[in-house]
Formats: sequence, C-alpha cells, structure tokens
Amino acid sequence: MTPSDSTPPQYDLKRLKWMDPTSAERFRRRELELSTGATDMDILDDIARLTDRLFDDLSVLGQSPEATSRGAEGDSLLEVDLSSIRARLARARDELATGYSTLRAAREKFVAEQLEVVRAATRHAPTRLHIGSGGHRLDGWVNIDAGGDDLALNVNWGLPFPDGSVAFVYAAHLLEHMRFRDQAPVLVAEILRVLEPGGTARFVVPDVGRLLEAYVSKDSGFFAARNRFYPLSEGFVADQVATLDYILLFCGADSQTMNFNHKFGYDNITLRKLLIDAGFREATESAYQRSAYPELRVDDYGYNASTTKGENEHFSLFVEASK
Repeated sequence: MTPSDSTPPQYDLKRLKWMDPTSAERFRRRELELSTGATDMDILDDIARLTDRLFDDLSVLGQSPEATSRGAEGDSLLEVDLSSIRARLARARDELATGYSTLRAAREKFVAEQLEVVRAATRHAPTRLHIGSGGHRLDGWVNIDAGGDDLALNVNWGLPFPDGSVAFVYAAHLLEHMRFRDQAPVLVAEILRVLEPGGTARFVVPDVGRLLEAYVSKDSGFFAARNRFYPLSEGFVADQVATLDYILLFCGADSQTMNFNHKFGYDNITLRKLLIDAGFREATESAYQRSAYPELRVDDYGYNASTTKGENEHFSLFVEASK
C-alpha cells in the first residue's frame, strides 16, 4: 500500500477552481437559445433549460396552484390558449418516458454482464465494495464508479448485490455529490441492505463543520493550507478567507441536477444522524487511517481523504457505521 502523494495524481489543479465568480456573464439576461451541439449532454441540457423556462411561464400564465405561492386557481390571467402547449408537454413526457424505459432495460443487461466478469475474476461473491472509486483502486475490493472500474455503475441505479452479502463498504467523497433529500438516503439504505449482520461501512466526506468554523472565525491559516489542495479563484477569496458564496457552493447551493458537483455538506452530527435514521446500529466518528478494522484502513489510497492542514487535522470527516 502506497500513501497518496501531496498532489492529485489525475486532476488538473486549475480545473479545481470550479468557475470564475468574477464573470460578468452571470449578470446578463438572455432569451433562451438552444445549443447547436448534438451530444447527449447538449440535448439534455437544452431539455433542462427548456423545462425551467416553461415553469417560469406556466407558473404565471397557467396559474398553476402547485407553482405559485398564492396557490391561484382557474383560468390564465392572460387570454392565452394553453391546451395545445399542455398537449405537447404530455407528448414530450411520454417520449422521454419511453426513452428512459429503453435505457433502463439496457443498463440492467449492462450491469449483469459486468457482474459475471467480476464473479469470474474473484471466483467468489464479492465481500468488499469500494463505492465511488474515482480511479483509486483498492486491491481485493470490487471498485465501483460511474466513470468505470471493476464495475461501471451509477449508484443511483442501486447496488446489484444480494441482501447481507458484503462484509465491508468504503465510500470516500461520494455522499456530498448526491442530493440529501432523496439520493443520499437511498444509497445509505442500499449499503445497509447489502451489508451482512455486523458488517461495517466507512464514509468519508468533506468536513463542512470545520470549514464553517474556519469561515466564521476568519481563519486565514486554515484556508491557506486548504488552498494547497483545493486552489480557489481570486473571486472566491476576501481577506485571505473563502467568501460565503464559495462556502455555499461547496455545500451544494448550486444546480442539483445533471452534474456531479457537490449537492450537500456534512458535519459529524448530520452524517451520523443520516446513518442512524437509515437503520445502522451505530455510527461513530473515526479519524484518518484509524479504523478498528484493518480492512478499512485505506484512507491513504485516495487524494481527497489524505488532504490535511497538519498532523491529525484532515479536511475530511471520517465516520464508520455498523449493521
């Protein structure tokens, strides 16, 4: 086992600056213009933006009771015939649902074929799952990632393993990329389901509690140390401290769909509560490489889990939960 280097092995540090918060483009109002691209993401992005604009218009012109704070009912405030538009929306929904059904059948076959390869390679049912491997493979584990590894899988599909079949699960810097109200609870419940009685899952997430403390106390030393690993654009820094807009973005105050950006931020209390509410018998805060189980002392495999301000002052939160 080789501990991680102090620099990320596969990331461009400039790309980690996220976005330019000083851009004047965000202040310019534009009418909707569809992209000229033909990639899957181009088309999906167009659909998402169209849906957002349709909501803006129908919430007023259609006086949808679900979309207005007043709960208005009845005909449109303007003399607009919306019946043809609603019919088109219904047809578009049906077309998208048909496409989704086709993809769902394809992905079930895709996952099943991969599982056959995994079983053949391990010669037995997997007992250790590394979820969200991100290219940091653990020997002797089934490494799972949307970008591909032993098992190319989006965890929102569920975990394709039997109940009570896994002894250990390791998931580092994954939960914060999932929506807190629906995706994260479902994944945590899936992990609990596949764990055997007495099995343990180790979760590593950014320690937002520590980040918020540093912001409130204007701890420039904390942010200087953190910037070595997660460099910020100048527009995200004031008086050597990260600005509130960055803190909120880091905690998920951004688009919650069609991206893998952060969607939530955890402190010790919030993460442990999520795990206990899901049904774990206990959830205990740990520390870097301090698991009670030798099998779970694998934090040094990943870049994010290894980042540290100083000895025993890691930027990540480590929590273990037992079934």
